Amino acid sequence: MRLTAPDEAGITVRSETDRRALAFALHGAPTIGNVETRMMLLDTGSLLFPVTVNDGCERTDNSYVVSPLTAYTGYAGFEIAQLDRPWLTWPLTALTKGVGGLLKRARIDRIAQVNNWLLSTNLYPPGWDGADLPAITAHLLERYPDHTLGFRSLNRQSNAGLIAQLEALGYLAIPSRQVYLFDGTAGRDTDFLRRRDTRKDARLLAKMPYEQVPGTALADTDYPRLEHLYNLLYLDKYCPLNPHFSADWMRAGQRDGWLELTALRTPEGRIDAVLGWFSDERVMTTPVVGYDTSQSQKSGLYRLTSQISLEETARRRILLNMSAGAAHFKRIRGGRPEIEYSFVYVDHLPAARQRAWHLLGRLLHGIGVPIMKKLKL
Repeated sequence: MRLTAPDEAGITVRSETDRRALAFALHGAPTIGNVETRMMLLDTGSLLFPVTVNDGCERTDNSYVVSPLTAYTGYAGFEIAQLDRPWLTWPLTALTKGVGGLLKRARIDRIAQVNNWLLSTNLYPPGWDGADLPAITAHLLERYPDHTLGFRSLNRQSNAGLIAQLEALGYLAIPSRQVYLFDGTAGRDTDFLRRRDTRKDARLLAKMPYEQVPGTALADTDYPRLEHLYNLLYLDKYCPLNPHFSADWMRAGQRDGWLELTALRTPEGRIDAVLGWFSDERVMTTPVVGYDTSQSQKSGLYRLTSQISLEETARRRILLNMSAGAAHFKRIRGGRPEIEYSFVYVDHLPAARQRAWHLLGRLLHGIGVPIMKKLKL
């Protein structure tokens, strides 16, 4: 078991998974605009894991992909404001602000997070059975005795075995959001391709005026446009606390193989939409979606990018984790809701900091999850 900086000598690369982890840590993580963290690599003897380490003194607008405080206060505040239910918005806002002060005093952002690719949805290596989790926990506790230890982006559909092992080790389950899963293992016979709205989207895709351009055919000069399209949707329309994936980040991901890009280009040569996949042989996610939000809704750019992902999922016969947001859109196309969790280990921390994490967990299990399910968020 060895934890090193990604540019340190002697890192062993045993597989394509290891190569991607090293490339990401070296070239991807430093090029995200609103993420402040220390990127490390954990060598377990069989796998390399990217690890983010934060001390709790970083920028106040740090993205939620490294900051639990941002995730459960700042980002949550944006989400609550979008509920458009004043009877619910006011008490939830007051509760979030009150709890936020407690979490900040408890130094919730002093945390080391394993397998953190700085994406909305991290994927865990398909061949990893988690048998070395006790050793990983012990090693990180020795290295960071004053930090919370964390694993993000786990759900019971995709990660049941890892969740059971983390719970057995004493990790706390902290709900984060409700994500939508599409099971494409039946290929062209999969249910979601037969849904009425999906069939309509397939017809729209078949007659669209755009050329579908794979990432391998993109020019270097295209990447600033891709960044702009992503920003229009995720930072301007949704929330500025989403990770700011720069042109350099997208370029590095496409080049180094941990990101697969697809763009939609007009006959005149203008790119109007971008889609980026992060995947393995079992699961695919879509951390990059962007389009020209000034275009008429009739152009259906979001529908087109979603349909491309669904058809690719069926072609590969894997599971698509389409993350959170646009819940109604995903439900009527066959997306199955699953609660996503972060798991944290806090037993070694001072009692006051432990209590803050336990309180957060109880509030989210008791209030957050029921609201997400009832309102179908």
